[in-house]
Amino acid sequence: MSCERVRRRCLQVVACLIGVLGVGSLACLTGASGIARAASYGAVLAGAQSEFWKAMEDGITQAASEHQVQVVVRSPIDDDPQSRSQNLQLKMVQWMIDSGVKSIILAPIPVNGVKTPVRLPVPVVFIDRPSQDYQSLATVSTDNYAAGRTAARTLQNALPRGAKVGVLRLARDVVSTSAREQGFIDAAKEMGFQIVVDAYIGHGIHEPELAAIDAIKTYGHPLDAIFTPTDFTTVAAVRALEALALKQRPKLVGFDYRPVFRQYLQTGVLHAVIAQDAYQMGYVAMQTLLKAEGGKPVQTQINIDVLVLSAANIDDPTIGVKLRQYR
Repeated sequence: MSCERVRRRCLQVVACLIGVLGVGSLACLTGASGIARAASYGAVLAGAQSEFWKAMEDGITQAASEHQVQVVVRSPIDDDPQSRSQNLQLKMVQWMIDSGVKSIILAPIPVNGVKTPVRLPVPVVFIDRPSQDYQSLATVSTDNYAAGRTAARTLQNALPRGAKVGVLRLARDVVSTSAREQGFIDAAKEMGFQIVVDAYIGHGIHEPELAAIDAIKTYGHPLDAIFTPTDFTTVAAVRALEALALKQRPKLVGFDYRPVFRQYLQTGVLHAVIAQDAYQMGYVAMQTLLKAEGGKPVQTQINIDVLVLSAANIDDPTIGVKLRQYR
């Protein structure tokens, strides 16, 4: 990881601590010259722990560098919907608006139980997910419903009709993961599979593992396959199944990518992974923002293709080039 990238990660962690504690202004992170106040553009993502968000940030900053503009990027720890007072993303958005940015790239996190209570007086491009709470110039994302269907189709020739399948969901309020979960379920049913486990295992690192174990134990019978909609839920499922012999484990289809998933695919721990192109998503979102600012028409919905990874193609050099963003 480059020194600049390490510096950005450290700034984001400190920003999160300041926001949670409610101490001072986030502008204090920028030093005497004020990075945020000098930047013309802002980006507020929805997580800082996953390689997905890190790769997306790299795409945003690369496009900004090529166009010789400044962008400041901030991210809360994860995209767990919280109350208005706890939602750090809202504070980051308001801070950028107060700092005078021209426009914002936003991966919107909902607020529990209420319409997201923040006014956006500047142009916005959504990234990763749409939102009903704001208006935007465009949304740059994966077609998550279609990607969920693609995930199910990786099992088409691997399981018979009537196969017992589980879906270990993330959370109810995240529209991107909800769409890919529904896409998987719809396609799985069309292929004659039975969805016998359908459980939310939540955000975080350790809690999803415990919830996955509980959901599998509650069903009490062998599963033929499991789908997980994020890298964290995929890791949780891998750990939940570790007690079983490899031949007894259900085929696990994951979503999003981590470098360790390459080994998991090679050894059969994972049957398949749907990998988003987070770098390209960030790059295109920044380009779209600048294009709209220049008065040029932009598409309101821009879909970024996914990669279908398996043991058969994970060592393909072309695939390897695409996966370098998740270093």
